Amino acid sequence: GRVIGSLGVWRRGCRWEAEAEAAAAAAVAVAAGHGGCCPGDVPVTMSLLAALALSLLGLWSCGLRAALGKALGVHEVSIKVQVFDNGDLSPLAEAAVDLYTNQSWLAAGATDRDGVVLITVQYRLGTWLVVSAAKHGFVTNSAPWHAKKTPLFTSVSLYLLPERPATLMLYDDVVQILLGSPGAKNQPWVQFRRKNVGLPENTSYSDLSAFLTTANDEMGVERFPYLLGYEANKTVNRSRFELTPVAAISIHLFTSNGSRVKVSGPIDVSVPLPTDGLVTTMRNIPVWRFERKIGVWVRSGTGMIMKDGSQLTWVYRAPQLGYWAAALLPLSQGK
Repeated sequence: GRVIGSLGVWRRGCRWEAEAEAAAAAAVAVAAGHGGCCPGDVPVTMSLLAALALSLLGLWSCGLRAALGKALGVHEVSIKVQVFDNGDLSPLAEAAVDLYTNQSWLAAGATDRDGVVLITVQYRLGTWLVVSAAKHGFVTNSAPWHAKKTPLFTSVSLYLLPERPATLMLYDDVVQILLGSPGAKNQPWVQFRRKNVGLPENTSYSDLSAFLTTANDEMGVERFPYLLGYEANKTVNRSRFELTPVAAISIHLFTSNGSRVKVSGPIDVSVPLPTDGLVTTMRNIPVWRFERKIGVWVRSGTGMIMKDGSQLTWVYRAPQLGYWAAALLPLSQGK
């Protein structure tokens, strides 16, 4: 159910090719009209010749870049990205689509009323890309994409899961966000100190809306951003790797006009796990935060798998709201 979007690596050196051709043609036409035979026409003729030279230089530079690109395995590729509501499969308009490679942002676009955006990029064959789609009220999703041969056409689809509205509980000292009724067992919840809430001016807690969406199995985690992990202290060749998911959570707090409310840590997170899941005993587990600026999950400390009778629960103290995941490193990472 994952899909990729449009790449926006602009043809900076060649995007004015048509303009250069037009300028060159105009320069030749005007020069022919003046004739350039009279002394009074010399400044005009020289000016036109300079414009013609620059135009031809631009055309030559653009052609050279295209030839070098092909020699280096770089080709122009257009990617059609389609974004849908995971619930009723309706197309999502005005979804923000971003493309990344090697922890770097490449391009952005927005879907039309049919949930579609087309982005053309200069693509090096074999390079892995990550396409991400986001929209207010939905869980961000992303997918990896790459090609070994230049595709004649490619289309990627992303399905966004609607965020789950949560119960917001305000006390004298703390704020709780939870699913279900207060005090119910085996439910996800988040708690932080009231003084750490960055409440905007002229806004009260009655104006706030909380969203809490969780997943505690592999299929559910697929509706979150693709679990590509990144650790800055690793070597270049081993800094990025696919993670094995245990659980994921999306925590957001909004004002009545849709603005995000910032909350500083510590933020206590608790997510129940299935008894037949990947982890069946108490243990430490790596925790990751989704960083939209680079399109990957960044290592952010360690959480705990706690056990109460037969019930397992992932607990973690987060520094901020957003997207968090408990996920295991590949065996090759030695952890």
